[in-house]
Amino acid sequence: MFEGSCNHLDLSEIPFARYNLKQEVKQMLDYKDYYILNLLSHSYQTLDVDDLSKLIGVSRRSIYYSLNKINEYLTDNELPEIENLRDEGVILSEEAKEFFKNDIQGALDGVYIYTQKERIAIEIMMVLTKSKALSIGDFEEIFMVSRNTIISDVKELRKIMSTFNLSLEYEQGMGYFVNGTQIRIRSILLYTFSSYNYLFKINRFDVYDNQEVKKILDLLYKVEEKNSVSYVAATKEILAKLLATIKKHDFEKMTFNKNDIKTLEESIEFEAVNYYFKPIFPIEEQRYITLQLMGLRINTHHDFESNDDEYIDRVVNFIIKRFKELTLIDIKEQKALYEGLYFHMKSALIRYKYGIIYDNELKEDIKEEYQSIYRISELICKELEEIVGNPINEDDIAYMAMHFGGHLKREKNELSFPKVLLVCLNGIATSKLLRKEIEHLLENIEIIDAVSLDEIKGYADSVDYIITTVPIDIKEYAQKTLMVSPILTGLDRDRLFKIFHRNQRSFNVESMKQAVYKRIEKEFDIDTASKIIKIMDKELYKHVDSLNLTKGKVQPMLNELITEDKIIIKNRVDNYQEAIYESAKPLLEGGYIENRYLKKVIDNIKELGPYIVIAPNVAISHARPEDGVIELGMSILVLDEAVNFSDEKERPAKLIVTLAAPDDESHLKALGQLSELFMNSMDEMLASKSKDDVLNLIKRYSK
Repeated sequence: MFEGSCNHLDLSEIPFARYNLKQEVKQMLDYKDYYILNLLSHSYQTLDVDDLSKLIGVSRRSIYYSLNKINEYLTDNELPEIENLRDEGVILSEEAKEFFKNDIQGALDGVYIYTQKERIAIEIMMVLTKSKALSIGDFEEIFMVSRNTIISDVKELRKIMSTFNLSLEYEQGMGYFVNGTQIRIRSILLYTFSSYNYLFKINRFDVYDNQEVKKILDLLYKVEEKNSVSYVAATKEILAKLLATIKKHDFEKMTFNKNDIKTLEESIEFEAVNYYFKPIFPIEEQRYITLQLMGLRINTHHDFESNDDEYIDRVVNFIIKRFKELTLIDIKEQKALYEGLYFHMKSALIRYKYGIIYDNELKEDIKEEYQSIYRISELICKELEEIVGNPINEDDIAYMAMHFGGHLKREKNELSFPKVLLVCLNGIATSKLLRKEIEHLLENIEIIDAVSLDEIKGYADSVDYIITTVPIDIKEYAQKTLMVSPILTGLDRDRLFKIFHRNQRSFNVESMKQAVYKRIEKEFDIDTASKIIKIMDKELYKHVDSLNLTKGKVQPMLNELITEDKIIIKNRVDNYQEAIYESAKPLLEGGYIENRYLKKVIDNIKELGPYIVIAPNVAISHARPEDGVIELGMSILVLDEAVNFSDEKERPAKLIVTLAAPDDESHLKALGQLSELFMNSMDEMLASKSKDDVLNLIKRYSK
């Protein structure tokens, strides 16, 4: 589900919904069904289920549910059903379109409201393919938004351009234009088509000619047949649209160095490309098509692999090092993780350089399954972009998250969160706004869908809770139903927070152990109790993984851990040992850690060096859970004068965070937010003079 879907219109705002619909249709089809019919009737190209899911902002399952309802209605009226064809999409017959013609009269442009990200995607395309000078006023008219909105878009557009090493310029008479190399320009075009393909299906904005796309697709099928290979249909379509755009707008030709030309022209793809594409593309573009097909054939292209093994080694070690620093997870089988990332990065670095399509079909599932790890991977990739000098898209971020998530899953048990269904009476905007509010309030739940009242039975048995804005008069669901206002009230928020945090309270090994040991010491003599405790210690840690103790674990946000009483502001300390104790004082006094935990940190520094200084001016004081952690906690010491954590090297820090993590998972979200804070607002943090200054920053990044 794409960001900003709450900006879509309510049923009452959709033009076709204001017409006098047939009474029986009102009873059968709801706002979402009519929205789908409108999209299918007015889009320029065939939409598939994924396109509809993104455009409407609901799950694929919800789209299938609506398509079934529409088909039932069509069958009742002796009309052809909607077809969902593999590699083509969802087809509404001309007969059905004619039947609904009077009910769905509004053009799609009058129904669909673009999010900022979608507007920017269209603005990128229009600036790169413009046939006339484009100004802020033109974009105001196209999107029917205010001047300030477009000014905000342009600022964001400049940032995005810069990640591709491109610059957005403006000149009187010329309007907006882009400065940069041809490979970078094509990279951002490919990225935009890949990320927002659904947008250009409903309105292509004269970016390419459909007939040209079909012609290029036919040639790509012939290349497949000649080489006895098969390319992913979705990426073939995106490549065809890119090539049609390049041809229509007469882009500059691509250039390659001599070695790359030799590699390209010796590949099996080039012979077929040269044979079929020669009549419509010059040799330079044939090489570019060959390069893209080599990327499509296999997601690693050995012919183009870099020989700079040392460079790849540095990149992979950087990724693993940053992951360990950002999560404080001790990776057991690091060699296997290294090898997997090494082979991925060997081909990924080539993709980044040439903007080769890489379609990770599991991207949305990965983002959902590994939410915290995906966020950490995003942070790593932001830093990695500066090293490799190229943008890294969501497909590769998702791969990295999948690699880390899968690796950790093999070492540990999975997390499991309550499944929630949202129910609203009507209105796409209403249901999306509620979803956004609840996800912000309760991040450790899985919202499987937002549906209307008549769709409940298709979902209710597979969820743990139903949060609804309308009464549900179904007895078997009464125990799992929570009714709230469409816009959450303070009481709603308190109730939901208490219910879900009660059900997600983590199981803490250390707390349980201490409670049991105290009971043993009361019931037995000293020698017997000592023997029992020793046996329990040994057996408990031997079998801890099999106890599934990570199941249902809460991952609190940063502002839930670092509260006012966990912040210390001081001018200076005498040495790093004092800094460690000062930083940890709130956790020690609050019963989150034992004194031996701090002793272990200091012993580790003496043995391993200043390992806790993870960046200039930042130290995260931590040890293993078994070294004295009782409960998840975090505190921070802010110093005016830096303290050095090494006698041999300069390892100064002004921000000393103490982290008490009882496991490898529960601290990830807060630590990711803290890392983001340090990455983007370090100067503000260092300039903090009061607890309020620190709290305001923490609040900003706790989202």
